[in-house]
Amino acid sequence: MLLEHTIALLQLQFCQNIQQSAHPEEHDSASRRTQACSVCIQCRKIREQQHESVLWLCPEKQYAIDDLDVIFSTIAFALEQDHHFFFVLQKADMLTSTCANALLKSLEEPPAGYHFILLAQRHELILPTIKSRCFIEQLKSTDAETQIPALLPFFTTTTFHDPLAFSKELESANPNEWESLALLDQLLIYWANIYKKSLIKKDTAKIKVAEKMMLHIKKAMLKPPMPGSSKLFWKNLFLQIKEL
Repeated sequence: MLLEHTIALLQLQFCQNIQQSAHPEEHDSASRRTQACSVCIQCRKIREQQHESVLWLCPEKQYAIDDLDVIFSTIAFALEQDHHFFFVLQKADMLTSTCANALLKSLEEPPAGYHFILLAQRHELILPTIKSRCFIEQLKSTDAETQIPALLPFFTTTTFHDPLAFSKELESANPNEWESLALLDQLLIYWANIYKKSLIKKDTAKIKVAEKMMLHIKKAMLKPPMPGSSKLFWKNLFLQIKEL
């Protein structure tokens, strides 16, 4: 959803048919059509992430200073009047403190015509100093985008599950650090609901189980998986929960 929304916004900015149909005095986005054509050469370039005025950054792991060098070398050049250039930083919640601090000045006072779009699954992981320099728009993801159904049943019960079956599902799902954080959120919500229902029914046994599960999930959230370590993270959590 984040990527699709960004593509739509950029297409609205560069759409050839919008540019041609706009009156000379209609240069701001509010006065333009609210939907790009999606078929012109400019829209197709945006869709394929090949547009010459958009730079997409999406590291496999956490951001490193070297990943940002292309930004600093690009903004060193002044743009022509009325020209716009966009940097799209995917996985912005994977910016290290060093990288985030290096971006502060560019985000606060970007050279004329340069714009930054930061995409993140979890905005709370972005430094406050970065967020304070941004306009924040929150999008709700659909269940299909945030769930890893194959793994959920292993953590919504304390009954025995075959470790081999879990390992097989874990290999198939192959969650990354983003998906892991989203799944932890879902699990916490699930067990919080179980806890509330158990309180109403005064089911002491289920209350204790829900409390223990929430405690383990909250502890896991304090030390989320690092890039490349998600499988080990889930294996450890699986073993901890099965010991309850």
